[in-house]
Amino acid sequence: MASQFGVNVVTSVNAARPIRVQSNTPIGAVGTIVLPADITELKEEEIVIYNAIKNGELISFANSGKMKNFCGKFGGSLSEVADAIDDQNVACQIVVKAIEIAEAALDNVAKAEDFYLHPIVKSRIIEGIDGLRNSRAILGYKPNLLIAPRFSHDPDVAAQLVATAERLWATAFIDLNAASEAGAITAAGDFGTKRAILCDPYCKVWNTETNVAEFAPSSARLAALQAWTDGQWEYGFADSFSNREIKGISGTSRAIEFEAGIDCEADRLRAASVATIIRCGGYRAWGADTTDIDPIWRDLPRVRTFDRICEAALDGLFWAIDRRASDTLKAVKDSVEQLLLALKGSNVVLGFEVTWDEEKNTKANITAGKFYLNAELQNMPIVKRLEVDFTYSDRWGDLLMNMANGGE
Repeated sequence: MASQFGVNVVTSVNAARPIRVQSNTPIGAVGTIVLPADITELKEEEIVIYNAIKNGELISFANSGKMKNFCGKFGGSLSEVADAIDDQNVACQIVVKAIEIAEAALDNVAKAEDFYLHPIVKSRIIEGIDGLRNSRAILGYKPNLLIAPRFSHDPDVAAQLVATAERLWATAFIDLNAASEAGAITAAGDFGTKRAILCDPYCKVWNTETNVAEFAPSSARLAALQAWTDGQWEYGFADSFSNREIKGISGTSRAIEFEAGIDCEADRLRAASVATIIRCGGYRAWGADTTDIDPIWRDLPRVRTFDRICEAALDGLFWAIDRRASDTLKAVKDSVEQLLLALKGSNVVLGFEVTWDEEKNTKANITAGKFYLNAELQNMPIVKRLEVDFTYSDRWGDLLMNMANGGE
């Protein structure tokens, strides 16, 4: 409270507030662990976070003697997640929702598919995916890429991944596990969302425990590749993981035909919004499109760029709520303009325009304290097709005759 006499000092601000775009990309992974009867350390409702994969914490968690995935019977989903992220050299937060399975429950399970599709296991996986919605409240981190390898090819699990991704403004990487090109394209027809990347086929990896090669879901590796791409610079989320080499694999569960410049299976899958794997200078991801009905939002970098900008505005402008309009409106507009100016300077957006909406900012809305700001922008496009037209022409024939006559 100011004093009644003498000199009083008041501080005020007339400047744009910095709005910071989130640059890190936490991965949310749901999988199973098998606990021996005498182990009860991990509680079912726990969500655990690991700040990096390189120190082996997640690998140790997934493979430790006390919490060994699937008792070594089938290879573990969390083990595969750890290996996939580690192979891509990703250092990011990994939010893990581990589903406990009693060791005795596997005594009568003969093959892996019986376990993955077991109704009880599936229900708990779905509950675990839904539980990722609370990760920010519990851990302070919100996953941006969601995976549930070995389970996501199931339609019900995939549906929950998409629903959770919608809630979190995240991207779900979903395996199709198709037996053929036609099967993958047919399965892709079940999706119509900007919140999912469909992955097919499985990739070939080496199992160091069994000393044999096996096929593992590609969703974890493609998600890790996106996280790696994000981490290459401050605005890596504006880049695509497509046409980047996938580390740690030696093949695919079925050969994907790829011939540059002609119609082929890889391009047909990509046209159907299926992210696949091609062999061209190593094994590379091919395609990063969503299945949204609106073609504008089939471009994953565009979706994620707008997500990051919107989230930055939600956090960066929160200070303006419940303050006087005379103290905030100009600063709000300036702050948004400075945010987009920084993105333009980094070639994340091509251009932008920020204006107060003349139609929505009616006298009634102003009286009610409601104000509407429009920000129009275009992101930097991702090159997906190049065409070079080579045309034969004889207009340089005179040069040849000049050379034949001894000229230069």
